[in-house]
Amino acid sequence: MNKVFFTALGTSVLAILLVSGCANLSIKTNAGEVALDSVKVGKVDTYTLEELSRLRAQFIGDVTTSYCENSLDPAKLDYLPSLSSMEKTLKLQVLQRGGNGIVVKQCGRVADLSCNVYIECNGEAYSVNRDF
Repeated sequence: MNKVFFTALGTSVLAILLVSGCANLSIKTNAGEVALDSVKVGKVDTYTLEELSRLRAQFIGDVTTSYCENSLDPAKLDYLPSLSSMEKTLKLQVLQRGGNGIVVKQCGRVADLSCNVYIECNGEAYSVNRDF
């Protein structure tokens, strides 16, 4: 019976220590920020130039984003941004300029002597009248 009592007591003390040790634990994450950005970019539609020619659209300006990786470390090369994340960055730029439409001109790897891997995406921002 003493063995059971001490085992239960030890387990209880350990549980209390774990709970109290985690009381001030905080976790920082950008999940909310990422989710908010995803909702925002959902307001920007991707068009072709042909589609825009049939709509009332006003050109706002060019948008561009790029990524340069200088390391040859294979571990770093596993974490290159995806083309879809690069396009999301373009869409955020369109929103910042007050637009709601984009024509993606080019997005992919580009040769660059100063980078081992260089990714660039370019597009055109538009304000598209969606009322009709």
